[in-house]
Amino acid sequence: MLRVTDLHVYYGMIRAVKGVSFEINKGEIVTLIGANGAGKTTILRTISGLEKITRGSIEFLGNAITNKMPAHKLVQAGIAHVPEGRRVFSTLTVQQNLALGAILRKDEKAVHKNIEYVFSLFPRLKERSNQPAGTLSGGEQQMLAIGRALMTQGQLLLLDEPSMGLAPLVVESIFNIIEKLNKSGMTILLIEQNANMALNIANRAYVLRTGEIIKSGNAQQLLNDPEIMQAYLGI
Repeated sequence: MLRVTDLHVYYGMIRAVKGVSFEINKGEIVTLIGANGAGKTTILRTISGLEKITRGSIEFLGNAITNKMPAHKLVQAGIAHVPEGRRVFSTLTVQQNLALGAILRKDEKAVHKNIEYVFSLFPRLKERSNQPAGTLSGGEQQMLAIGRALMTQGQLLLLDEPSMGLAPLVVESIFNIIEKLNKSGMTILLIEQNANMALNIANRAYVLRTGEIIKSGNAQQLLNDPEIMQAYLGI
């Protein structure tokens, strides 16, 4: 579904991503793990068209998207991005935030059906549908950010640090939903500092260090890799 080849991304003179290559097959959960500053968020933003590629290529569903399509066109093409820090529209209600996720769609009946689907995944959002998003808890805002992305009806879901700043029980709930979405057919690229949680639900994983991939493979194998255990799992 997605192929990233020899990706280089610069911020001014700083090389944030250094020749990264990876791929995601339909129906997989693939995770990128690494410390702060490893380049994980930059990679997601580049796939979404929010950062320019200095060198390399990205293909989505067999089509080259390297610096060719603006972000909103990539959303229409099927890439849905849940950004780091949630980025909900704080003064708008839960319902309005979800509706904005479908702003490029014209099928009103289907949009309404999708909102009901999001509410079935996150019953708490239904209870707070008329509440301003800025008054929600961190966990509820994360649910809303994921729900808003699902309203695009994308085929590839990019998740950037969904557990950040959340209590352990809320994190467990969020990850259960990620697994449920994957079982329903959603392909997911997950960026997550909680390497243990990420590796436990992913099919495959890539380990990033200062903009480069240093290891890759089956997620369960990496979960038991002594180097990964020491560096990222605190074992």
